[in-house]
Amino acid sequence: MTFEIIKKALNEQYGAAIAMLGHNLKSCPKELWDDRTSGPPFWHVAYHAMWFLDWYLSDSYSTREIFQSKFGDKSSHFEQLTVDNIKDIVLAPKQLIEYLSEIKEKAKNRFDNITSDALIQPSVFDWHGNSVLSSLLYNLRHVMLHIGALNLRLHRKGVKLDNWVTHQRI
Repeated sequence: MTFEIIKKALNEQYGAAIAMLGHNLKSCPKELWDDRTSGPPFWHVAYHAMWFLDWYLSDSYSTREIFQSKFGDKSSHFEQLTVDNIKDIVLAPKQLIEYLSEIKEKAKNRFDNITSDALIQPSVFDWHGNSVLSSLLYNLRHVMLHIGALNLRLHRKGVKLDNWVTHQRI
């Protein structure tokens, strides 16, 4: 019984976070999408959150090591995708919305197939804590931090958001 409650909570909270990130992508005005006047553009912050959301949903060392996002960058190269070297790159809203849809499917599969034994196994990301459950919670905190930052950017541009999602199944 306890495991089913944890499994359902993870599904609902990841579903809510993915829905909120989708609201952000769909609410961003064109003039903010690639605005680089005060740091990384909106799309880059969203992509960063999505890239790590995708990567941290890896369920084994082998999938972590061969991880490759939709846009072809390997995990060890993401850090090289900085504001300084993305001058000629702009990912379109449609691209990120499609990528988020793929991540949502990956999360659904992850939580549909997770077992209680898997949750207590050592994390494939040892800097997240000592278990898969700890890693999954870390991942959720990371994506929510960036959703908050994106919400602030939208709010400052006058975009009225009603995107808080309490829970939503993936």
